[in-house]
Amino acid sequence: MRPFFTSATLTAVLVGAAGLARCGSGDTSSNFDSGTKDVTTGNDSPFVQPDTGPTVFNDFPTNPIIDPTLPSNIAMQFGSPDAGVGMTPCIAEPASDAMIPKNWTPLFMEYGSPAANVFEIRLTVDNQTGQELIYTPNTTYVIDQTTWAQLALHSNGHDLTISVRAGTLAGGGDSGLPQTLTGPPTPEATSTVHIAPVNAPGSVVYWSSTDGTAFRGFTVGDMTSKTVLTPATASPASAGDGTTTCISCHTDSPDGTYIVYTRDATNGSRAVDVRSVVDASTPAQTDISTAALAILGRDHQGAPILNSNHYSSTDAVAVSVLYNPTATGSPNYQLVWTDLHAVDGTGWGVMARTNDPNVGITSPAWRHDGTAITYVSATSSGEAVIANGPVMDLYTVPYNNRAGGVVTAFPGASDPAYNEFYPTYSPNDTILAFNRTDNTVPSSYNQPAAEVFIVPGSGGTAQRLRANDPPVCTTLTSPGLTNAWPRWAPAAQPSGSFNYYWVIFSSKRRPATGLNPQLYVAAIVTQVTGSTETIYADYPGVYVLSQDATQNNHTPAWDNFDVMGIPN
Repeated sequence: MRPFFTSATLTAVLVGAAGLARCGSGDTSSNFDSGTKDVTTGNDSPFVQPDTGPTVFNDFPTNPIIDPTLPSNIAMQFGSPDAGVGMTPCIAEPASDAMIPKNWTPLFMEYGSPAANVFEIRLTVDNQTGQELIYTPNTTYVIDQTTWAQLALHSNGHDLTISVRAGTLAGGGDSGLPQTLTGPPTPEATSTVHIAPVNAPGSVVYWSSTDGTAFRGFTVGDMTSKTVLTPATASPASAGDGTTTCISCHTDSPDGTYIVYTRDATNGSRAVDVRSVVDASTPAQTDISTAALAILGRDHQGAPILNSNHYSSTDAVAVSVLYNPTATGSPNYQLVWTDLHAVDGTGWGVMARTNDPNVGITSPAWRHDGTAITYVSATSSGEAVIANGPVMDLYTVPYNNRAGGVVTAFPGASDPAYNEFYPTYSPNDTILAFNRTDNTVPSSYNQPAAEVFIVPGSGGTAQRLRANDPPVCTTLTSPGLTNAWPRWAPAAQPSGSFNYYWVIFSSKRRPATGLNPQLYVAAIVTQVTGSTETIYADYPGVYVLSQDATQNNHTPAWDNFDVMGIPN
């Protein structure tokens, strides 16, 4: 079996790593606490012990789990866990100190050691009487679903320790010799993860861009994702603009009924379209008027956003970015609103951005309270989500009943020494997540230097997330991994005096997929004291097992999508 991480392997995948697919050729035109707090169970900890029922459980299988290709005495050959010679294996997944929702998919593990072809995995939890022993020739392993369900029920709020030893088997096959280890196994490598005392809510619909484009989706806990929409099933947004060739940046309606997204057509147009997540083959014309669909379907329009405070029978609005080459006295790129109940073509308008120092505008993010929109103000921009430097800063404009107003630089995310882009507000508007690079990168598009930062929702000091960094043993470092496009779970999950926020993003850090973009989830925990909510700790990222690992996966949207009704 090939080594998991070698310099040759990493060089090959770095050279051949696939980039982000792109629709069309593009337009030319309060301080946070850093580091980790004490994560042992106690009064000042986000980990909560179960307070009813037994305090000790026996959920692990009694006997070792041995792959049928291995000798039955493999456990005896590995011997005591204290034994070991040489270098410890690399545990790439999960990263040590990561946090996992209790309703997450069964724990996915990935590990490796040069020249090794057999691995011992040992799982232990402090409130479990036994341990689980696994012997496998594979460099990945997923915990049995039944065992994981019991651990999630009984051991949430506790730590799970993963220990891995590696060895090299010889013999077997045509040799006629018994399979035996050629020498002592390696010492143990360990990774300890936290099983959160709360769930992660909602569903994720993400963009897949391998061999064409598609939206795929899963509800948290699903083992696989489903196809939501492809160009072939996306009908033209308006008559005469041709067949859909590409689907890209997307969001959902606040009720989870519709996907609102950007589509490209054969005639070169780029516009906003709306589809039902239950029946994507037909346009959404029940709650959104035909006139509104036509307005959204105008050429050179993208990056749509909606807000639950402006999605009712009397006030239903979508905000998007429109390229208007005939505009005078203002930048050609404009932040525009569309009345989703419009009765004719006049049901839209431009939001003023008074005192914006730049002409480029991309990636608007609406505060959940509906009062303001934060966006990227850049030297120039294209395709509604691509900002071009040297200036890329975050600015905020009041919603002001669709009128806009005077813009203000976002404190902590408008530093001239950096480029900031792809903003997104957490539930309750507590935190703003965004991407940041130094100010020398020319574009936000598929940017290797991108890293995920957070800042208080009202502004403050920016904090780099630990989720940017894979385990040290992988030798992969950030910046350089395209940690991009953070998006929040639709609600914070409370437990005791703590709130749990989950954020998903894409990253090129997994050699097994050729360092293609893949999705990762990380936890951010806040502590609530009276009316004050402050960051307690942030945690490393965890690989999303539900995604299709053969695809380039990015630009996720995490909300209350009804993906259960989506056919494969």
